[in-house]
Amino acid sequence: MDTNKELKGIQRYYHRLMQNEYGNTYYIEPRETCPLDVLNDRQRFVILTFDKEDDYIVVDNRRYYLNKTTAIKATDNIKSRVAVVDLTELANAKSYPFEDRYRHQYTAQFDSFEELKRLANQQWLVNGSPYLKQVAQYDSTTKQTKYYYEPSCDNRLAIA
Repeated sequence: MDTNKELKGIQRYYHRLMQNEYGNTYYIEPRETCPLDVLNDRQRFVILTFDKEDDYIVVDNRRYYLNKTTAIKATDNIKSRVAVVDLTELANAKSYPFEDRYRHQYTAQFDSFEELKRLANQQWLVNGSPYLKQVAQYDSTTKQTKYYYEPSCDNRLAIA
């Protein structure tokens, strides 16, 4: 039985690959079964940052929610979250009007899907299909965990 056929949206192509026993250090990377035409689509997947309070990005003054179909998100333990987003799924998702009064510190806003596709293309040119590593570092003195991200692309390209 092919379990990928049961998955929907971006989950068919990307997954989290755990790297430690706590599950907080991992890669968000393409699945081995991701078709080559999807993997090599320069304008399909993009790494974005967004505000934890939003859980959406804004494109052309419309809110598009990042859910299991459209994105695989990194930790929700920090204010500025990171996700790998499937632009094809996002463009087909239901959108809602956005009002500027709801803007937060890290609200991700883009003028158009063309702008997102250009960003995806820039990220793809750096290292092919984008992937993201989340590294959790525990400080035994403060008893707190800090999270670091290592995107496959230039960090400046991932910041909205």
